[in-house]
Amino acid sequence: MLIALHNGQRKRAEFAGSGARGKCPWTGLETKAHVGEIRQYWAYVGGAPQFVNGYEPESEWHISWKWPIQDAFCEVIFGDNNEHRADILGSDNTVIEIQHSKIDIRHSRERSRFYKEQTDRRVVWVVDIQEFWQKRFFLSEKPDSKGYYKVTWKPRRSWLLELAITLDTNLYLEFNQRSDKLLHAWVYEGEMYARFVTKENFFLRYLDAVARPECQGFSGIAKAALTGGRF
Repeated sequence: MLIALHNGQRKRAEFAGSGARGKCPWTGLETKAHVGEIRQYWAYVGGAPQFVNGYEPESEWHISWKWPIQDAFCEVIFGDNNEHRADILGSDNTVIEIQHSKIDIRHSRERSRFYKEQTDRRVVWVVDIQEFWQKRFFLSEKPDSKGYYKVTWKPRRSWLLELAITLDTNLYLEFNQRSDKLLHAWVYEGEMYARFVTKENFFLRYLDAVARPECQGFSGIAKAALTGGRF
């Protein structure tokens, strides 16, 4: 995770110092700060717990997406019983969920419903498909006149399909972390379509207003974070 409670305050690992002990604001479990030259994060002491409702252990990919964001808008807990932790409270009235591994459709559906009811914000999902990109997930050879590609993928993942269909969610796919583009995917008349969107445009629309000052305007370090570089 990016932020933990240290001496009663929400802090990033680099500000607490390598080896510092803290607590996860969500689970209350003990964490330890890991501060390297390139990556800084908190990890659960003794390993990650069994997460509920489809949550997953954090990866460097998760941290890369959350690193440019101001602390107040990152890893925000919602619900009377701390039911969910939003990865990012984005600009343009959004909640942004960063998802690396597959998730049960019931959990993705419930999470989207929860945030809509709690915040009245659109839920934007950024999903890592690098594992099956151009193996089980393909774009048509050429786009149509609008730049839209038809998607062919087998087997389909029902939770991704539902996120692409649902009007209260937007689905963006990370097909190559080092690319400067994402895929925006949706469903029309039962078929999935996608178009390329630059990470700069995504950042300026959804992240810029909540970004750290040094990252605003999609600065060089923000670009490096979102394209797998050094930041």
